[in-house]
Amino acid sequence: MSTINLLPEDYLENRARRRIVAMCAVLFVVEVVCVVGAWFVTERKQARAVEISRHVDESYADAAQQIARLQQLEVQKKTMLRKAEVADALVERVPRSALLAVLTNALPAGASLTQIKLETQRSLVLPRAVKDDKSAAKTEEKKTRLTSEPRQEAPVVPSTVSLEVKGLAATDMEVARFIAELARCPLIRSVDLGYSQQRTLAGDSLREFQVRIELKENADAIALVAGEGATKRDKKAGDR
Repeated sequence: MSTINLLPEDYLENRARRRIVAMCAVLFVVEVVCVVGAWFVTERKQARAVEISRHVDESYADAAQQIARLQQLEVQKKTMLRKAEVADALVERVPRSALLAVLTNALPAGASLTQIKLETQRSLVLPRAVKDDKSAAKTEEKKTRLTSEPRQEAPVVPSTVSLEVKGLAATDMEVARFIAELARCPLIRSVDLGYSQQRTLAGDSLREFQVRIELKENADAIALVAGEGATKRDKKAGDR
């Protein structure tokens, strides 16, 4: 049995065309929605990446600041240690009263001192002169290298203390005893006799002598006195 379509052909063509247009419109809308969705997802990922990058940059900046603070603290520490070394080198570790006590205790009976001269010599370390380079590029490179490398400070040179002592004694034997007693002192490095000559004073014949004494570079009368005090206390405690 055959079906007879009574609708006109124009109507059928228009209806088919409308269906195609509707399907294209639906596909277009779906495509636009997909594109917009992909754009939103991409924007969110990009924003997330930018945020992570910002956090990383902030972390690097904080780390750089902390490293700069640590370097500054290290420089301050070295400066303070340097000042402490210089101050310790300039401190008078052997007071004049201690030197006078050493000379007085070493002086034998019948001898006297007429003159004491104290000399302190400190070595001066001069910085090396830097020669000018002919090329500006070499100069800049040298400046960069000097600023990047740690600066080496000159060592602290201890001071040298020496004494020139003049006195009078009855005989050369007393002068020899005086020198021997001084040589036993742990603070003294060397004792040299300058001269010993005959001198008449108020009708008495005496020996005028000159002795040059040089102390040790690390001589510390304060530590020596403290050690002697501790030894005496230990002896008293043992006796008790």
